[in-house]
Amino acid sequence: MTSHRHITTDHDEIRGWIQAHHGAPARTAATTDAVGALHIDFAGVRTGALEHISWQEWFTAFDAQGLALCYPDPHVRGGASAWFELVPRGLGGGFHP
Repeated sequence: MTSHRHITTDHDEIRGWIQAHHGAPARTAATTDAVGALHIDFAGVRTGALEHISWQEWFTAFDAQGLALCYPDPHVRGGASAWFELVPRGLGGGFHP
């Protein structure tokens, strides 16, 4: 994990970051007793059974679960990393709504 990170819940910013890194909203396949966990599907990176879902469905679950997207600070030089984490809101005091 990088020490220069940016944490946000802004839907437009999140969608833009994911699309800039060629990702799509996804979740693990739901079981009969649970909704699948949220993921971002980066082409050719994630293996396993992911199902693509709409942005609306992804953000509805994202907000309901109280999540934020944590990714490398976009102002730090050194490339465009696709590293990210879905974290609880308010983690680490670096929360930027």
